[in-house]
Amino acid sequence: MVRKKDKPRIIPEQDKRICASICFFQLTMVLSCVAIVYLSVAVYSPSFKAFKAGYDSEPVICQTIEFKDPKYCNWASCGEWCLTKTSGYCPQIVSTVRRNGTDIQFNNCTRINVTQCPQVDPNNFKKYNCNNGTICSNLHGLFNCSNGHCKNISEFMLCHHTADGPSIDPEKDNSKLNGYFECYGPKCTKIKKEFRCDRYCGKITTADVNVIIMQDNDVITADCEEAVAFNEANGNNPPIRISPFTFWKETDGMIMTSCMTVDRYPDKITATDCLNGTLLDENSIPHPFMNFTQFWKIYDNSTTVVDPTQRYLPKQSNLTIYNSSRLLINLEGCVNTLRGECREFGEAHNKNGDNNTAQSRYRCYYNPADSANVIIRYDLDQTYKFLLITLIIPSVLFVVSSIALIVITKSVKVGDDAKMRCVCCSDYDDSQIDHAFATASKKNREKDVYELPDDVHLCEEVNINPMELQIEQPDLQNEMIGSTKSLIPLSPCEESLEKKHLDECNDRTKSCSEKSNLPLVII
Repeated sequence: MVRKKDKPRIIPEQDKRICASICFFQLTMVLSCVAIVYLSVAVYSPSFKAFKAGYDSEPVICQTIEFKDPKYCNWASCGEWCLTKTSGYCPQIVSTVRRNGTDIQFNNCTRINVTQCPQVDPNNFKKYNCNNGTICSNLHGLFNCSNGHCKNISEFMLCHHTADGPSIDPEKDNSKLNGYFECYGPKCTKIKKEFRCDRYCGKITTADVNVIIMQDNDVITADCEEAVAFNEANGNNPPIRISPFTFWKETDGMIMTSCMTVDRYPDKITATDCLNGTLLDENSIPHPFMNFTQFWKIYDNSTTVVDPTQRYLPKQSNLTIYNSSRLLINLEGCVNTLRGECREFGEAHNKNGDNNTAQSRYRCYYNPADSANVIIRYDLDQTYKFLLITLIIPSVLFVVSSIALIVITKSVKVGDDAKMRCVCCSDYDDSQIDHAFATASKKNREKDVYELPDDVHLCEEVNINPMELQIEQPDLQNEMIGSTKSLIPLSPCEESLEKKHLDECNDRTKSCSEKSNLPLVII
C-alpha cells in the first residue's frame, strides 16, 4: 500500500502564554468581585458603623452581674454568623460599668502566699439516676434533682440550709424528686427556702501578714512595709496619672483590697484596678488560718476605708458609670468565624458572683450618651487599618485585571487558522503569515513524493521508464466515440527494446500490470 511521507507542520501551535494570561486575569477579576461583595457585609458596613457609633475610645471596667442561656433567644451577647438570626448557644450577659481603680505596688514584701479556691464546675458533680432500680436507696448529702436524676453538690460545697419540706422515699417516689433534697439513707427531705453554699477550699494563712489581696478566686497574703499608688480616682471620670505616692504603711494596720490583676515578685507585689480598700483589726482575724467562709464574712463586714477622700482604693459605688448594661462582643453582637468563638466568650464572662465567687472582670467600651450596651471589641485604629487593607487589595486586583483584559483584547487577534496571536509581539503580521502558508503549501506540492512498490523499481533496473506506466487519458477530439483503443493497456516494452530482453520484459510487464490499478502519480 502506498504510504505518504510525513509533512512538516504548516500551522504553528497556539501560544499557551496567551491562554494562561486570559484565564489568570479573568479568575482574578471574578474573585476580587466576590471578595468586595462579601467584605461589604463583613467589614465595610461594620467599620463605618463603628466610626459613627459614638463609643469612648478609652476602655473602662465591666463586671458581670447576670448571666443567662435561654432557649428562646431574643438577643445575645455573642452570636455565630452575622447574616442570620442567632440560634443555638445564646449567652445573655448583663454588666455593671465603672471607671478603673487604683494601680498599686507593695514594697519590701515577705511571706508571700497564694490560696486558690476555683469556682465549682457543675459538670463534676456525681450523678444518680433514681429511676433505675435501687441506686438511690442509700443517699447521703445535699442533692439537686430533676425528674429523678440527682446531683450530689455536698461533695464540693458546704451549704447552709434547713430541710423544711415533705419527706419522700427516693426509691419508691423517684418521680417526685424535683428540686433540692437533703437525703439520709432511704429518706429525702425537700428544701423549700433559699440557702447559701460555700466552696471547700484550702486554708488562708493569716499569721504574720498585713496584706490581703483578692484576685479572681485566689487570695494572696503577704507581709509588706508600704504601698504606693500610680494614679488616683476621680469619681466616675477618668482617673488621673500621678507620680508614685505612698498611701499606706505597715503601721496603719492590716489592709485588704480586691484587684483585677496581680503580679508577684520576690520582694514586691504589683496590682492593677484595685478598689474597695479597707483596714482590718488584727484581733478580728482568725489565726493562724481562716477558711473562705470566714474570709467572705470579714470582707463583707469591713467598713474602715483606707482613704477617706476616695482617691486611693475607692469603693466601687464611687466609680460606677452605669449600674446595668447589656454586654456585646462587638457592635453587631456576632462574629463570622464559625469556630465556637461565642462559647469561649461566654465561658470567660459568665461569672456573676453567686455563692461567694468572684465576678468576671474585664475591660469594655461604653457610649456616654447611651447606657443600653457596652462592647468588648472596639479599636478604631485597628478597624481603620483593616478597612484600608480589605478595601485596597481587592480593588487594586480588580482594576489591574480589568486593564490587563482590555490590553489583551486590543493586542491579541484570532487568525484564519483559528489561533490567537499577539499583534504586538508576533514575528509576522497577517500578510506574512498568509504568504508563509502559501509558500509552504507550494513547496509541499512540489515535494509530494510517494513510495513505490519494489516491483516498480525492478522495472527501472531493466531500463523501463516508469513514466511509460502512466495511463494517459484519451484525446476525445481525435478518437472516435466508443473506441476501445484507449482501453488497451500500454505495454512498458515496445519494439524498440532489444530482443534479448523481450522474455524478461514480458515477465516484468505482467508484474507491473498487476500494480497498474494503484493510483500512481509521479510529478
